[in-house]
Amino acid sequence: MAIWSAMAGVLVTLTVAATFDVATRPSLSSARSWLSLVLTGGACILMSGLPEALWPSWNEINWLPLKATIGPLCGALAMTYLGLWSGLRSEDLLVRRVMGPGASFLVGGTFLLLGLVVAGLPADTVLLLTGAVNSLAVLMGVLIAVRSVTLGDQLSRWMVLACLCLAQMTAGLYAKGLGMDMGNAYWTLTACATVGYFTTVVVLVRQRSRHFRHLRRQAAGQVPAMASASLPVGAHLVARVEDALWRSQRMGRPCLVAAVSVSNLYAYRESPVMNPEGDILVALSARIRQLVGFRNVVGLYHQRCFVLALSAVQDPTRAELVTERVLRELRMSVSVGPDPLSLPFQPEVAIGVVDVPAGTDESAAVRIINLAEQLALHAHDEPERVLRRTWVLRPQAPVALSPWLAETQPASL
Repeated sequence: MAIWSAMAGVLVTLTVAATFDVATRPSLSSARSWLSLVLTGGACILMSGLPEALWPSWNEINWLPLKATIGPLCGALAMTYLGLWSGLRSEDLLVRRVMGPGASFLVGGTFLLLGLVVAGLPADTVLLLTGAVNSLAVLMGVLIAVRSVTLGDQLSRWMVLACLCLAQMTAGLYAKGLGMDMGNAYWTLTACATVGYFTTVVVLVRQRSRHFRHLRRQAAGQVPAMASASLPVGAHLVARVEDALWRSQRMGRPCLVAAVSVSNLYAYRESPVMNPEGDILVALSARIRQLVGFRNVVGLYHQRCFVLALSAVQDPTRAELVTERVLRELRMSVSVGPDPLSLPFQPEVAIGVVDVPAGTDESAAVRIINLAEQLALHAHDEPERVLRRTWVLRPQAPVALSPWLAETQPASL
């Protein structure tokens, strides 16, 4: 009982911390995390048999309906939340195809298991079937986490580890519910896996939420210009774009590289702050990052030019929508300087977009970036402020573009 008591103590501590977080910083994300933690943590404590051991009178209660249904429901909730946390639910076609039927299967399985309980099926058989249904939720969770890593989300590597802990947690707790005698070593491993899963998930959720809050503060001009150093620049930016092209090539999908030119960045000669350009760049980069997501590349080619790369594009319509939203959001004014001395800055932006077909080698990154930059510079003369070209797979072939582009030489880094 000491093993499960220690596990329950950690889960209760995490729940109290999550409750405090919801009370102090109420948001949909924190409320969703709290609900998932309470339901899943409660299911773990229930399956461990700790309540019956602490209060013998509870043995007279028929817990089978709850044990048979809470697991699949928590699995559906956790899988849905993982899709939202990773952002793949709205961006990746494969994950959408897995999550929709998967969540429906888990919910349907919950009602089926409840029907088996009502029909009088033996408890061991019901719990065995429940464990099998939950194993599907674990498998889909691993798939979503691995998919997120494949698409460039470095934070999801830790989520893969959390899903492996979830697998051991599920196997161990259902073995305990079935009354198997696996020994204290196995129960200790199960309790540690449970604690590891919840701790890792809580830390990852808080880290991503903190990142989004920081982006919102940057976009509102509430972060000093020193934060712009976090953007990849120069050779680092080229390497990141090469990685996006390589990932797209490996997955057999196109890539989109765009340059955003800010022509009036140095419009302020007198400003209430020492470095108004830095504040403007921080706010604009945060807006871009919020729109393109954290898996895609956002960098600063030079002071007046942002570069972004959307790797493994599945939906060309969505890629076009992203560029339109970037142009619309960046045209909104930026407050430069602290209140009440802040001055509005109206960015004059234009976008050059290069559609890179599947199979393009990553060595073409510099030329693609230069093409996007030249398109962005000339897009300032266009009414829509957008110029778009498709990259030719054979670099030696002549590219049928405008005369001004045919005479353009690649810019040096």
